[in-house]
Amino acid sequence: MRATLAASVLIGAQACAGPAAPPPTGPAIASMAELAMLMKDDINPPFSRLSFLLFHGDEVEADPDALRAELEDNAALLGQALARLRAMPTVPTRTDEGRAVFFTYADSVERATAQLGRAVAAGERTQAAAQLERIADTCNSCHHFFRLQIEDAVVPRTAALDLAAGPVQPR
Repeated sequence: MRATLAASVLIGAQACAGPAAPPPTGPAIASMAELAMLMKDDINPPFSRLSFLLFHGDEVEADPDALRAELEDNAALLGQALARLRAMPTVPTRTDEGRAVFFTYADSVERATAQLGRAVAAGERTQAAAQLERIADTCNSCHHFFRLQIEDAVVPRTAALDLAAGPVQPR
């Protein structure tokens, strides 16, 4: 009798609960953690150093050859980190279309980083700064598209200046 009553209660509870929840459609937690660590530990540090050196390097390094060498080293580190991003087996999406978008962004950032490296090697700091802003814009677009909550999100210099000017008024 108790077994019948328990089975009836269990069946009733399952019926009230409705259909089983669908499987999650977002990125796997492990892939997000791997991506976040790559961003925080390997991509953001050389990107930040490049930003600082391109815009303030003359203020902290009197030797132009030393400055160029440090710029080249950090451009190479950024390129290596982005190659690892491009090779990630798990990305923050579960669909083929999402993977294609993710890797389109990754390809764009890789190309811009190669151009950055060439500009740095040629001593073209204005071109290098333009490429760095292009990289920042592409990174921010990818973060926005995938709604990534990465603590150290990249903000292009022009957007940072807009933020410093105060809050945007609604239209």
